[in-house]
Amino acid sequence: MTKTEALWDPDILKVSPDAPARQEKKTITLKRKTGPVVVDVWPARQPSGATPILLIHGWGGSGSYWEDTARRLSQTVQVVVPDLPGTGRSLPVNPPQNMFDQVNTLKLIVETLKLEKVQIIGHSMGAAMTLLLNEQIPDRVERLVLTSMCFFMTEKQAEIYTGIMKVVRLMMRIRFKQMAEIPGLSYMMALRYFYRVPNDPAALRQGFLDYLTLDFETAAACAKNVTDPRIEASGAKVQVPTLLIACRQDQVMPVENVNYSVGVIPNCQLRWMEECGHLPMVEKADEYMGILHDFLHV
Repeated sequence: MTKTEALWDPDILKVSPDAPARQEKKTITLKRKTGPVVVDVWPARQPSGATPILLIHGWGGSGSYWEDTARRLSQTVQVVVPDLPGTGRSLPVNPPQNMFDQVNTLKLIVETLKLEKVQIIGHSMGAAMTLLLNEQIPDRVERLVLTSMCFFMTEKQAEIYTGIMKVVRLMMRIRFKQMAEIPGLSYMMALRYFYRVPNDPAALRQGFLDYLTLDFETAAACAKNVTDPRIEASGAKVQVPTLLIACRQDQVMPVENVNYSVGVIPNCQLRWMEECGHLPMVEKADEYMGILHDFLHV
């Protein structure tokens, strides 16, 4: 039994009592000694019999930015969207969780929900977790979609990333929830993540709020793991059909590494999205969904 499994309490599984009888999604809370893990489960409205889909969010956010994607996919297939420990509604968390702890949590979510087979879509750091999770549960995984992710090609790139994250951690020390109410600040923060910032103040505010409420130590621990060579090693072991969706104007990941990353992962297809930043499921939802429908079993 791993340390994470020992902290898991499978006997406590709550469905939100405030939810209506006929609801679009069910929200469950998996209670652990390290803190709650909140998971949205979207039942298929017109079930096609296709394999359930797990959506994994990236660093700095929560499952909230997957909502439109989940709603669309759940037309025909069950969709599972967690807030990873230390993010969104999965707070507080103690001790802090690094990326490998998060992957253990994802594995336990799959097992607790009895998903015998699963298609996994991961975004950014969530795509790295997708590769690590696939290595842990290879017999359950049917297909993988990696969005806005690539491997580091050189030690110099990894060093540059590490230096940037040191600055980010310093900036994270100066955060308070009320910053989300400062006019224009959500928009300014969004400029790094979009080619054209969506005209959706509520969504921008929610994304900024997710960042402002992140557990600092968990965020720092996960960011530190991004350069771990085990991520690329997991990618090289993938045996299922895989799709990498890359955005040409992504300012977060080095797009020059995309072709290298596709070459590392066996049986990996590549789809580029033009005039799009780091969050294609938000910025170009229709195009992103079209790509998913072409690749996934839905």
